[in-house]
Amino acid sequence: MDALLLIDTDDISFTSEEAAETLYGIVARTRAVGGVLIFASTNDEVADREDEDLSVFVPDEEDLVLRSESPDIFEGIEDLAAGLHDLAVDRIVFAGADDGPGSVWASAMAALVCNFDVIILSDAVVDGEGRPVDWLEAAGDAGAMVKKTEDTWLRM
Repeated sequence: MDALLLIDTDDISFTSEEAAETLYGIVARTRAVGGVLIFASTNDEVADREDEDLSVFVPDEEDLVLRSESPDIFEGIEDLAAGLHDLAVDRIVFAGADDGPGSVWASAMAALVCNFDVIILSDAVVDGEGRPVDWLEAAGDAGAMVKKTEDTWLRM
């Protein structure tokens, strides 16, 4: 089963309207089929916000909302990998804001180490200026699949 993991998709970090429009469809599909939708925040500026205000995609009670002090959410959230494995998640689809390489990069690389298959949505991972990130080729070399959102089918 897949999990869709959106990192730092708050209104401060995730500044690309184009990337947001691209993600709305896959977020809606994930919710429609009862899939695992995870919102993770590593942004200190939004730490005090309520869960439903943590993302431009408005997490609801069915979604998993995580807050991490570490850019690598697998390091910042104890037992995250084990919990996802318990839910039968074997592949994680990543999108969101990544100022660096930063949180998306670190978390995707950690997911590979934790024996998950990883897909990085090339048109839905942006830097702090809302531009596409420049590390996608390196992610592919590390073992992640890099795909456009429209070419990604979720297994639920």
